[in-house]
Amino acid sequence: MIEVKVPATSANVGPGFDCMGIALDSYAVFRFEKQERLTITGCDPKWQNEQNLVYQGFQKVMTHCGKVCNGLSIDIDAADIPQARGLGSSAVCIVAGAVAANAFLNNRFSKAELLDLCTELEGHPDNVAPAIYGALCVSFLQDGHVHTMRYQMDSDWKFCAIIPDYEILTKKARAVLPNQLSYQDAIFNIGHCAALAKALEIGDADMVAAACDDRLHQPYRKSLFPQYEEIDTLCQIYEMCTMYISGSGSTMMAICKDQAKGKALLDAVNQKFPNWKTLLLSADMQGAVVEEVA
Repeated sequence: MIEVKVPATSANVGPGFDCMGIALDSYAVFRFEKQERLTITGCDPKWQNEQNLVYQGFQKVMTHCGKVCNGLSIDIDAADIPQARGLGSSAVCIVAGAVAANAFLNNRFSKAELLDLCTELEGHPDNVAPAIYGALCVSFLQDGHVHTMRYQMDSDWKFCAIIPDYEILTKKARAVLPNQLSYQDAIFNIGHCAALAKALEIGDADMVAAACDDRLHQPYRKSLFPQYEEIDTLCQIYEMCTMYISGSGSTMMAICKDQAKGKALLDAVNQKFPNWKTLLLSADMQGAVVEEVA
């Protein structure tokens, strides 16, 4: 049996639309064992079939090297990474399957090769790259390959995940975006994204506060979050460095360096929205790992 642990991810991080993502220390665990037929447990029955993204990630790698594995047992424990909440659930599943298949193949493929294969399924690398590499990743597609730059993360950063009790599907979040943007807005995001990546690496809280701003997606997506302004106000009251929409939502993510302030913010959110979930997280530096092979 092979067991794979994959971290949640938070994509976009304000200005890094579709290119930046951070791995976080909330995990999904997947167990794989070869057998005569396909069985999948631990998820909604409607996904206990060949359409399951974990299985598709597994088969993507197997097919790439001409192998066939139709019989497989997959057990999924992903309760800590809810679906359609902006914490990378689809990328986590795809990466888990791909990493497991690679383990069965005695690690035939490098992380860079797995990143290419997983991105083909996911469509963009912002969540896939940190799920594989850990830490902060900035990625882009060129000539059919994904190029990614991994940044170390200052160990003091705390990520306050505020998870509403409603979903926001990626398709809906993309539908509200405009078809055209100005050069001025593009230049704004380029500068902010570059500065933010370095600030997160070296632990510059003032620069994170200044650089984690966006003109490409968040001004349009805020309308999908009825409580966005309330959460933004709370983040200011509890002196967070910044707050951004994680992925396409519905999770809103605050960043700080003071664990006590982060906990106080989440306590305030829990009191105001008792049906919501909150998590106080740190960056994961490893990415997907094979926990055990038996």
